[in-house]
Amino acid sequence: MKKLSAVFTLLALVSVTSFADDSTLPPAPAADVAQLKEVCQQMASEDQVENAELKQYVLDCVNDQLTEIGYKSVTEVN
Repeated sequence: MKKLSAVFTLLALVSVTSFADDSTLPPAPAADVAQLKEVCQQMASEDQVENAELKQYVLDCVNDQLTEIGYKSVTEVN
């Protein structure tokens, strides 16, 4: 839970409002995507997301966070 709080605090601190087209945004470092995926999976568990919806939930969650901090969206999270 501490790690989850730390990630959201970090995201809040570095959050930028971007009005740019997604194609002009830089790609996120793989480590950031992996960390966001972990956080989003934990959120999915807490929200009791069903297995059939888990992959899309995590992808949407990761992309929401990436967009919020000024990175390009991803098409999948491994």
